[in-house]
Amino acid sequence: RQCAIQKIWWNCGRCLATEVKTRGKLYFQSDKVPRSILSTGKVGTNRDLLGSDGEFFGTDPIGLEVDINSGRDRAMSLDENGFCLLPHAWKHVDYYDNHQVINSYYAECEALVQKATGATRAVAFDHNLRAKQRKEAGDRLRGGSAVQEPLTTYGVHNDYTLTSAAQRIRQLAQPAGKNDTRVGTSLLNPEEVEGLLKKRWVFINVWRNVAETPVESFPLAACDAKSLALDDLIVFEIRYSDRVGENYFARYSDAQRWFYYPRMEKDEVMLLKCWDSRGADFLQYSEADGPKEPAVPATFSL
Repeated sequence: RQCAIQKIWWNCGRCLATEVKTRGKLYFQSDKVPRSILSTGKVGTNRDLLGSDGEFFGTDPIGLEVDINSGRDRAMSLDENGFCLLPHAWKHVDYYDNHQVINSYYAECEALVQKATGATRAVAFDHNLRAKQRKEAGDRLRGGSAVQEPLTTYGVHNDYTLTSAAQRIRQLAQPAGKNDTRVGTSLLNPEEVEGLLKKRWVFINVWRNVAETPVESFPLAACDAKSLALDDLIVFEIRYSDRVGENYFARYSDAQRWFYYPRMEKDEVMLLKCWDSRGADFLQYSEADGPKEPAVPATFSL
């Protein structure tokens, strides 16, 4: 099972949480881009030290409108569907301050994920803050990387692949790289990492609205893990200055079933499974394109 997520735009104005269905424009790779679960080296991008991506090569994104169902009335779970929504009220830090995010919010996310999954340990190691206007203004987190744009035409994607998932675990047992947020010593014990890889481990994104108002544009949409096939996947490389990562793009299929949580608030989080070592559900994600809506508040997410 795999799961794909993407941010969408919808034109129904101020949608209520009880809304059953809407239409969203999602960006997939066309049939011109060969399917692959292992890298061909022909699709990818270069990422700079501020976390921004250059122009992609080897891609052919196409925007398609698909039905998006509300997930608020359904019992979605990480193990069955690859995503879920949880209430999470806490003392909220300044999310534009890198020090506060790393030294306060990381620990909160670790406790949240550990409780939600039953894991014996959780380690937070990366974050991105996305806000369209602040990206256009060239803003940076105080003491950190650049604010990023919503992932619109970037396309539906997943953060890890068959190759890069275990590779990233091993990298966390090494000193921090140039793009890593937690500098200094390794986050995992190098002597234990191979033993950990023999057990069950998962990558989970914690997505939250960091604005005071509910999400009105570019809500996060998720494709049910049970409706995405391996044949939908395409590997692309992210080339850093000191390492090469891999993600999956996705191609569209009529079998895919998409969901979102209307008007997500600051005291809610969406957990997104990006990889599961048991060989099951993992997550694709992105943000979609749409017309300008000046009356709709912008989305600010972490």
